[in-house]
Amino acid sequence: MKKSLIFLLSILLTLTLAGCTGSVSESAQSNEIPAADGSPQGQTDAVNPQSQNVSNSYMPGPTAMVQNFNVLNQYPELPTGCEVTSLTMVLNYNNVPADKCDIADNYLEKGEVGTVDFRVEFVGDPRDEDSYGCYAPVLTNAANNYLTANGYNLKATDISGTSFDGLLPYIDKGIPVIIWGTQECQPGQYTTTWNIDGEDITWYYPEHCMVLLGYSDYQVWVADPMYGEVRDFDRVIFQTRYEELFQQAIVIQ
Repeated sequence: MKKSLIFLLSILLTLTLAGCTGSVSESAQSNEIPAADGSPQGQTDAVNPQSQNVSNSYMPGPTAMVQNFNVLNQYPELPTGCEVTSLTMVLNYNNVPADKCDIADNYLEKGEVGTVDFRVEFVGDPRDEDSYGCYAPVLTNAANNYLTANGYNLKATDISGTSFDGLLPYIDKGIPVIIWGTQECQPGQYTTTWNIDGEDITWYYPEHCMVLLGYSDYQVWVADPMYGEVRDFDRVIFQTRYEELFQQAIVIQ
């Protein structure tokens, strides 16, 4: 009787262990969470290794983060208006009721593609998807034109040339930084060249303007006007793109 009981118990134990092994395997397989379209998450990064958005739950949170920042989307009105939209977000954060289209239409200096220097004027028009963009001096002028015309004592300051680490004390103080990099932190390249006033200037693609809001040892958080949301990127890669875009940055105080 005892032998029969022991034999039955051994069978039950074997079945139990087999069941546990199966649960572990299924659990491991379920770590691949399907995306909204039904494809497994992570395949996008595998197909496009340049996508550096980081959202792993094990990563620590921000060391410092600008709070209560309202993020705007440049679309649909301004398909090439990342600079103006970033500026509008920062003005709004400083309790200046600015509108991205108003600034683009009335305060941003613009010129036809191939006739102006992107360090002096916006190349094209932010409302035109075939336009290019502008660099920090142009956006700084637009900001100060708007602030002066509307009677605000704030001032936009071009702090281009500041090291990435040198930007972080602004974040510590709750001051967002308008910053240049590339879309999705992709590697950039020089593309179209124009001769302006006897000088050859070449556009760096895919130039993108965002607002730096937070950082940690591993990540940065930015208000991205291309998506209308706060996104996080690998800090080292983001810093590299910032440096490749000539360390361009603006603060408003």
